[in-house]
Amino acid sequence: MILSKHLSLFFLLLTLLSNRVEAADFVVVVNKENPIESLYKSEVKNIFLGKKIFWSDGHGIDVLLQTDGDVHRGFVLEILSKSPRQLSIYWLQELFSGKAMLPKEYPDDQSVKNEVAANPAAIGYIDILQLDDTVRGIQLK
Repeated sequence: MILSKHLSLFFLLLTLLSNRVEAADFVVVVNKENPIESLYKSEVKNIFLGKKIFWSDGHGIDVLLQTDGDVHRGFVLEILSKSPRQLSIYWLQELFSGKAMLPKEYPDDQSVKNEVAANPAAIGYIDILQLDDTVRGIQLK
C-alpha cells in the first residue's frame, strides 16, 4: 500500500515534469537603420522598464512588448527578472504615478517585426526562429 502511494506520487511528478513548457529562445530586435549592434542586458532591462528612454543619438526609444506567450515569458523572466504579471503591475504603477506611458503591446512575433521594420526608433523581441532580414537582431552582452 505504501509502495503503491509512492509509485503513484512518483509517476505524477514525472508526468508534471515532462509536460513542463520551455520558454522559447528570443532575440532582441531593432530596425535595420539603427546603428546599435549590441547592448548589455542591464541596458535592455532599463529600456524595457522605461528607465532609459533615448537612444545615444537623442531619439526616443519606442518599446514594443508582446502581450503573452513563451517568447514574452522567457524575455521577461530572463532580462527583466520579473514574471509577466509583475511586469504588468510595474507598468500600471508607472502609469498611475505619472512617471511613464505604457509601452506598445503586440500579439505576436510578426506584429513586432512589422513595427520594428517600419520604425527606426523601435526595439522589441521575437522568437529567434522568426528572425529574418526585415529587422536586425542585436547581441546581448
